[in-house]
Amino acid sequence: MADAIDGGHLGETEHQGPLAATSNSDHAAFSPGSADPNVVIAQEFQYLVEKSQQLFAGLRDVPPTGRNWQPYFQRTFEVYQKLWKFQQMHRSILENKEYYGLKRWEIGEVASKIGQLYYHYYLRTSETNYLHESCVFYEAVRNRQYFKDVLEANNPALVIKKLRYYARFIVVCLFLNRYDMIRKLMEELTALVDEYTKTFNPNDSEWNVVLSEISTFLEAQKKTTPVDLDGNALIAPSRLQVERTPKYDKDGSTRLRLQEAILVGNYQNQIKFSELTLDMYRLLQSLEREPTLLASSGRRGGPSDDAAAGDKKEEAHNDEAMKPPGVSGGNAVGGDNAATRRTNPHKYLLYRPTFAQLMYYIATTFKDISDNSALLLYLSADGSKRAVKSDQGDSVLSSGYSGGVATAVNVKYARKSPEKAEAEQTPLIHCLHPNDLIPFTRKPMFVIVDSTNSIAFKEFPKVFGQLLVFLMSPTEYPASIKDNTQIGSLFTLFLHAPVKAFAFISDLTEIAKDVWEKCIAQISTVETIIGDLFDKEPALDNTYKRFLQDDFLRQFLIRYVLCDALLHAHNSFKDPQHFPSCFPALVPTIATAPELTSKLQELTVMAGVANLYTIAAPTDAPP
Repeated sequence: MADAIDGGHLGETEHQGPLAATSNSDHAAFSPGSADPNVVIAQEFQYLVEKSQQLFAGLRDVPPTGRNWQPYFQRTFEVYQKLWKFQQMHRSILENKEYYGLKRWEIGEVASKIGQLYYHYYLRTSETNYLHESCVFYEAVRNRQYFKDVLEANNPALVIKKLRYYARFIVVCLFLNRYDMIRKLMEELTALVDEYTKTFNPNDSEWNVVLSEISTFLEAQKKTTPVDLDGNALIAPSRLQVERTPKYDKDGSTRLRLQEAILVGNYQNQIKFSELTLDMYRLLQSLEREPTLLASSGRRGGPSDDAAAGDKKEEAHNDEAMKPPGVSGGNAVGGDNAATRRTNPHKYLLYRPTFAQLMYYIATTFKDISDNSALLLYLSADGSKRAVKSDQGDSVLSSGYSGGVATAVNVKYARKSPEKAEAEQTPLIHCLHPNDLIPFTRKPMFVIVDSTNSIAFKEFPKVFGQLLVFLMSPTEYPASIKDNTQIGSLFTLFLHAPVKAFAFISDLTEIAKDVWEKCIAQISTVETIIGDLFDKEPALDNTYKRFLQDDFLRQFLIRYVLCDALLHAHNSFKDPQHFPSCFPALVPTIATAPELTSKLQELTVMAGVANLYTIAAPTDAPP
């Protein structure tokens, strides 16, 4: 559905095709050489509009990888800043049909584009404050009803513009967990899709598919979110809490940090919206700190929310408000240094990449990370473990190429009619095998494999002696546990929000708010205990000691142990394939430590589900 939402690419040119004729004919013709100052203003505005569209369209050609993208974004922001301020200063002249005939939807178009720029700048930098900036502009478009009258123009291209605006706004609200706003937007979008279908009778039903995807996505979130006794959804933390950042003693060594992350969603059947799967969405938020907007950003409300102020008293933006990121004083995180410093790891979101695409991104991030930084690779994909004989007998099958996780099949390849032998090879060709990763283990790598064949990575050769960890999901779940394909991956849910995963496997759909808050606090205490156990364990592999230095990787390791301990205690999880695994092996006493098991027992009693778990009462637990 990316084509429906984004027009196929970021650089959607708004004044092409049928829309161009409508917009141009609505504006007065004027002579370039006119001495009338109002005509000159109209000419300059027209120039800024065309320049902004040209730059925006050019963003699609900016390479998705590498470090040379920022100057082009800066330039685009600067032009939009000028355009926004210019229409603000000369609104009355531009609205005059004698000079230009500016329409309200054109103002909304500019504000929407700025919101889209901030959103894509967030994707490039992983700085969550830019999400808020994006939301400010999207919300202003809605509050001032810039697109209100597009149906009256009887132009389907204008209506599609409004539909895309709604879809983009919903994506931003998803990332900000603004579910109340999403519900309102869904109601408005549903009504608009119905009106669009009745009025224009389009040949395709792509917008109904968009509505279906969003509804399924939200429904999956509901299934893992208990409600209180009044039926209200209960809240759980989704991003790294700043106050829980661990402190370290200075030991003279350089602290390792997670610099790059590649999140892959390659299950054939998975819950998604646009090109964002539910599991990718959860991991993405787990790799971000909670936003810390500056106090000044509270006033950066974009266009005024007071519609009664009228067109003469327009947007509340001042000169500071639309400065592009990186221009001193003009962004919510304090300038270029903050954007470059990037306290959150940079992320690539890959929805159903082919093997070639995946290897390209891994190779690119490998090149970009420094010696004291790490790459995280998250693989959410179907397992692929078809055994194929080779000329060397079973040697290939035992050398890391007997299967792994599936990647997407190239369309051109799929159109062929392969011979039977070639068809048998296809699963192995379109598969990321464990040994495909060996060349990239020359630098620290942290891999999370959530797959039905995750154990293929269990015996990984450490060729270069560098830091390397694999966290692997269970390959099966007990039949007594609800179908987890309807809620995303249970393992990923544990890594993202363990309190929700605990509630799900405990069949907790309704719980008193105060009890829920106690459960959140108890799990926070459990995570602190696990972290302390890691820090105090003398036999812990040095690889884990180094990865524990990074806040995000530390949290994943702690939650892995929590997941392992809870699943082993749950009465329905009995077989080896029901439990997660890791490489290298962790010290087993961490997950069975008395201080940990006692707190887990308290958690089950607190939630009223102790009958579902068998946790041996520790004899030497502290009082």
